[in-house]
Amino acid sequence: MAETEWWKSFYAGLWLDVLRQFKTEELTRAEADFIEKELQLAPRAKVLDVPCGAGRLSLELASRGYRVTGVDLTLPLLDDARRKAAERQLEIAWEHRDMCDLPWKEEFDGAFCFGGSFGYFDEQGNADFLEAVCRALKPGARFVLDAIITEVHLRHQDCAWGQVGDILILQELHYDHVQSRARFDWILVHKGKVEKKFSSIRLYTYHELCQWFEVVGFVNCRGYGSLSHEPFRLGAQKFFLVATKRG
Repeated sequence: MAETEWWKSFYAGLWLDVLRQFKTEELTRAEADFIEKELQLAPRAKVLDVPCGAGRLSLELASRGYRVTGVDLTLPLLDDARRKAAERQLEIAWEHRDMCDLPWKEEFDGAFCFGGSFGYFDEQGNADFLEAVCRALKPGARFVLDAIITEVHLRHQDCAWGQVGDILILQELHYDHVQSRARFDWILVHKGKVEKKFSSIRLYTYHELCQWFEVVGFVNCRGYGSLSHEPFRLGAQKFFLVATKRG
């Protein structure tokens, strides 16, 4: 399998268990607060969550009265999302499709992409995703992106252990300065079971990302370094970009 298609097999096995435990309810509410404020959503606004994973943010925003559509390629995660929505009696449209395959035109009042899910593809694929989101938004609607960018990620350790629940995780980072891509080699250990995976992300700088947004039809790009809406500065641990569809 080509490295550019790593995501087709990545979200399976122990990694699904990691995703199901990784984010706390408190963090989910804080992220939803940030999204809600930055998208400037009116009551009953239509919101696109892409990719939505197991739907934790879709569920939170739907519980606040918004009409949410969640898009993801991984069926086990969508099954989790559907089950949780049914348990909470929330009406959410779940779409099983590639994140670049967004068939809507000027349908949504806002959109967001969270969880570091941008940069999976090659240059054209990443542009296709941004164009698809822009096309799906109404003129003047906003898009919020939670991205891994060069200025943040190259400050991280090359090798580090972590733990989610009772799953041990080793991450090794290898940066290709020619392609501006970071390859992550992962080892997951749980009760004697060991799984090895890799992922690959195109790392853009703040400036490059704003340029791409403007090319596909966004304006007024603003970067934040935290969920507290602090302007992005070098040394920040996170990066959120907010932009408005032209027109």
